[in-house]
Amino acid sequence: MADYQLTATDSVIRTADGACIPNDPANRDWVEYQNWLADGNQPDPYVEPPPPPPPPPTQQQQDQVLFDHENRIRAIEGTPPIVLADFLEARQHGNG
Repeated sequence: MADYQLTATDSVIRTADGACIPNDPANRDWVEYQNWLADGNQPDPYVEPPPPPPPPPTQQQQDQVLFDHENRIRAIEGTPPIVLADFLEARQHGNG
């Protein structure tokens, strides 16, 4: 691991303490970084962060999954399928 890591911008990260060093010639940390580069050192490359996790399913999506599951069970049991409106009403009353 190098002393510095590139970012998606022109700033760098100092790996020792995670400090973000802006590209500013008046910044002493930036001057130190430039001297470090002049000594022949190479920073670690930029690593793109992982994508955020998908959002949780909506209530409507959850209801649809449960509705489909209910009708699959009904098909296995040989009972007629239920319509979505009746299924949702039964769920509101604690019967689903």
